[in-house]
Amino acid sequence: MGTKFDFFFTMSTNSFRRTLFPCFLLLCVVPPAFAQESAAQLSGKVVTAAGQPVEYASVVLKSTRHGAVADGKGAYLLPAPAGEYTLVVSAMGYKSVEQPLSLRGRQTLRVTLEADERELDEVTVVGKSAVRQVNESAFNVVAIDAKPLHNTSMSLTHALDRISGVKIRETGGVGSRTQVALNGFSGRHIKMFMDGMPMEGFGGSFQLNNIPVSLAERIEVYKGVAPVELGADALGGAVNIVTRQLNNTYVDASYSYGSFNTHRSSLSAGHTAKSGLTLQLNAYQNYSDNSYRVKTQLLDVETGVYSREKYWVRRFHDNYHNEAVVARAGVVRKAWADRLLLSVTLSQEKADIQNANLMTIVYGGRERRARSAIPSLHYEKRNLIVPNLRLSLTATYSISRNSNLDTLARQYSWSGVYRQKSSKGEGSYSTSETDNSNFNATANLRYRWGAHYLTLNNLFSDFSRKATDAAANAETATAATFMRRTNAKNVAGLSYKLQPSDRWSALAFAKRYDVLVRGPINISTTSTTVYEEQERSFSTEGYGLGATCRLLPSLQLKASFEKSYRLPSESELFGDESLETGSAGLKPENSRNLNFNLCYNNALSKAHAVYLDLGLIYRDTKDYIRRQIEQRYGGAYYANHGQVRNFGFDVEARYFYRRAFSAGGNFTFQDIRNMEQYAVGGRKLIYYKDRMPNVPYLFGNADATYSLYDLAGKGSVLSVGYNMRYIHAFFLAWESEGGDITIPTQLSHDLTLTLSLRNGRYHIAAEAKNIADEMLYDNYSLQKPGRSFMLKIRYFFFT
Repeated sequence: MGTKFDFFFTMSTNSFRRTLFPCFLLLCVVPPAFAQESAAQLSGKVVTAAGQPVEYASVVLKSTRHGAVADGKGAYLLPAPAGEYTLVVSAMGYKSVEQPLSLRGRQTLRVTLEADERELDEVTVVGKSAVRQVNESAFNVVAIDAKPLHNTSMSLTHALDRISGVKIRETGGVGSRTQVALNGFSGRHIKMFMDGMPMEGFGGSFQLNNIPVSLAERIEVYKGVAPVELGADALGGAVNIVTRQLNNTYVDASYSYGSFNTHRSSLSAGHTAKSGLTLQLNAYQNYSDNSYRVKTQLLDVETGVYSREKYWVRRFHDNYHNEAVVARAGVVRKAWADRLLLSVTLSQEKADIQNANLMTIVYGGRERRARSAIPSLHYEKRNLIVPNLRLSLTATYSISRNSNLDTLARQYSWSGVYRQKSSKGEGSYSTSETDNSNFNATANLRYRWGAHYLTLNNLFSDFSRKATDAAANAETATAATFMRRTNAKNVAGLSYKLQPSDRWSALAFAKRYDVLVRGPINISTTSTTVYEEQERSFSTEGYGLGATCRLLPSLQLKASFEKSYRLPSESELFGDESLETGSAGLKPENSRNLNFNLCYNNALSKAHAVYLDLGLIYRDTKDYIRRQIEQRYGGAYYANHGQVRNFGFDVEARYFYRRAFSAGGNFTFQDIRNMEQYAVGGRKLIYYKDRMPNVPYLFGNADATYSLYDLAGKGSVLSVGYNMRYIHAFFLAWESEGGDITIPTQLSHDLTLTLSLRNGRYHIAAEAKNIADEMLYDNYSLQKPGRSFMLKIRYFFFT
């Protein structure tokens, strides 16, 4: 333990000396020079006549450069010199308000806006919401508003699947293992965050594949270059889930039932008192038999021979259930804290394992279990000491216990028939239990003066895994079982942004990466494994640039570059104790990433609007970590793979007609190829410049929605939606080595019907997925569910 903390102290000191100290010095020197700029501030809330918040209203002091945009809860904060002003508050769909203001010291003001009926049925380019602000940054980023998806039964992964350049790869039905693929990179190449904190250590029972989309306010997808605020050592990009943070009283409850005996329910409730005390509760559960049909070869358990033909069979050992509770308590709107929240997340899951990573290898008794507890603390303060200085501190500590049970001395066929084996375990006998602990701490400091923005961020994480006790692992223990497995890393980042106007901005940033890994390494040169506990460290720097410019009011150009590093994840280093084997000797990946974007967003008239986006990417990656499938037993393992190059593009187009109709789609092409010409021994590789196997390179989505208002009474909305997904065929193995096995071309269609009543208080939604009952695969031979139906009811109360 001392070695790890010595390492952390050393790398933290180095990071502070090289990166943080100059920034803190600058922050200490610069603010006093500008402190006289704003000696007063106005804060408050913009609401409707019914008292509901007006999102993203514009709050400005007329004929000055001082202004602010209210957040998603209607709250605003406007620093300005003391004086006499005219306050102007406006928002789309509401009548503007002007009133005299005598600003002295710290004042609060609640502003009420009346609805403008003339604008309610017009298409307008909306104000600068949080979603739009993210989309218009210099990064190659897409942010989507999750609120329109709250009436669906989808998880966060299925919401991501609708974003251009993103492909979700699932191994089965509800609760199955999921990978996010983004512009040719997938799995651990893409870093997942929730409210800016890494999700790597959250445990399998609290991940994107089982969290309902109703927990999110928006989803941000950074393609390649990610801001220093995330502290990401991402290679292919990053996904940040921004959860709902409503500063009022609300209740949101829903229940869904559907095919394969699938049940989903969720509850969100919160209350913020006038004193600033805030309480929030989120709870959800998922259950499914996952008893859908698959088409596969059958094993004759007596002869050990597989049938040549494929037959339709029903999954018989794939039950899944998952429960989670997230409780938060704290204070908001205090002089010493804008937000101070203490939260605890408790979750658990139990999943039967029906098959290996190859569909033909079937199980009848294997299962995995997971439980986790995640306490966290978040502190946020704007105008800390001086105006425009913002501090954010977040810390989480995750404790999870994972069990992998494989004890039956049986070999199963898909028909449900089995034979007795002489040895225990359907795959590899296991009664193992492991405890994972993960500590994350993020500190973010941001200062703005005039057109200049300076941001400093530091993320430290410390992961460890150990076997729980000798008794649980006694029968299957090896020399490596009780060896320590730890992964400590620190990512420090500093960025500077110049934004003299809304027309253009530019930024530059630098990152410092430090990592220390300890774990079992196979040092044997023969087929017999000999493990030795070893320790390895790595330190380096990365950097990047970005810029954006408005060529026209409705046309934006963006470009960004980064030299980035991606440190191996816990599962790649140490496996998942089930179907995947880790390698503690993996080297970090490094890449040069280049992005270009051209975006057109315009209201052609009061009735029609269009949105177009074209993105180009280039990646030159070395020591690429590739996931491979072991063919005999269906396990997976990881290895570094020399050099990989990726060039691609994605296109998104959308059309809006008033509030009644919208249609759009996206299309992605990515040409990711092996650029390693020679093997370690000098042999020329036949698959030089081949496409990387088992990676989709051509896919897209299309959707359309039509809505009718007040059809079922005033305040009602009836919406009909359609969604299509397309994936072109791709090779499982290297094409030049004669690989003729492909994951076939797939086309699926979904329909939704949603009825909202009483201005959004009551909702009923019906969904039909894969209505053509196509055979769908994200991974070779691992078939996904066929046609399915789901009915959802939801109640939402908000004051």
